[in-house]
Amino acid sequence: MKQNRFKRFLIPIILIVLFIYVYGGNIGKMTEVISTDGTQPVGEITGGTEVGQTFVSSMNNLSGFSIKLATYARKNDGHVTIGIRNYGDDQPIYSTRIKAESLADNAYYDMRFPPIKFSKDKKYYIYVSSESSTKDHSITAYMSKKDTYAGGSLIRNGKEEPGDLAFKVVCNRTLF
Repeated sequence: MKQNRFKRFLIPIILIVLFIYVYGGNIGKMTEVISTDGTQPVGEITGGTEVGQTFVSSMNNLSGFSIKLATYARKNDGHVTIGIRNYGDDQPIYSTRIKAESLADNAYYDMRFPPIKFSKDKKYYIYVSSESSTKDHSITAYMSKKDTYAGGSLIRNGKEEPGDLAFKVVCNRTLF
């Protein structure tokens, strides 16, 4: 009799513990793990241009990044794609396509996504690209001319350049 009662409660208990582990494992505090700054624009990000930055995640649960963008204090046209992918891959892990005119001038654009569980010590690439923006109607990103982040590189159209983008990386410090 006691065994039947135990078995009847065992499955719900297992489901509750599993639910707490899965969903509770994503609850936590966002921690900024990388932060660089820059005051130099990389130049207009026109159609066909991609500017990015590589970095190595120092923690598991990579859950977002920010890139400092500028509009040159004007209304710009076209669309901009901002995303992240594993370094060396062509497929984005997460990306978003936004109208260039909707971006704020001289502000960080924050991109958040579900935590990447086992991101520690893996190399990633964050990027800003434009498909159709034209000269004098496109945005830019900020960079530093010096290599302020030793763990990664500034990349323009697939080629490394001196300096680093002005960017931040956040990870989710979880309960488990």
